[in-house]
Amino acid sequence: RQQSTPDVEAYVRRLLANTFAKVMDEQIIAGSGSGGNVQGILGTSGINAVSNGGSEVTFANFLSAISELGADAVDLSNLKLIVNPSNIDNLVSSVKYTSTASPILEMKAEADGRVGTFNGYPVFASNAVTADNYILGDFRELAIASWGGIEISKNDFYDDRRFISSLNAIMSFDSGLLEPKAMCKI
Repeated sequence: RQQSTPDVEAYVRRLLANTFAKVMDEQIIAGSGSGGNVQGILGTSGINAVSNGGSEVTFANFLSAISELGADAVDLSNLKLIVNPSNIDNLVSSVKYTSTASPILEMKAEADGRVGTFNGYPVFASNAVTADNYILGDFRELAIASWGGIEISKNDFYDDRRFISSLNAIMSFDSGLLEPKAMCKI
């Protein structure tokens, strides 16, 4: 029986955790709500929506989203923005005010996953949000429940002719918006 080094074990743990985290992000943001998928933020009935006119995002669109959220009594001091990484260039090259150096997104990569700020609000990038779409909201209104963490079991009969076994990893969770009006799709 072979034992792995702590470095390999740490790598495998990190790989599994990152894989499950990516799937959780995708489900929480854009899950279909059917076939074993959770109902994602974007598919939740009752979230606010502001049209952004395709890839030509404007500062006015984001201000309209803040106004929509404020009109629904959302705590505007705790908003966060999630963008698709392919839209970062649009946000950095689009300006708040004509003829000024005032990008919508102030770039500054942070250790906690932030890619910058928009009007003081933290901005995060995720491929779970499709290109040319943005989510602005108070994520304290998002509930996530997990049962048992990541469960790993060995399947000794994966290929018993060659004495090869496999590992199966399972994670059970659910999520939902406590207050759909706390989110706005732009």
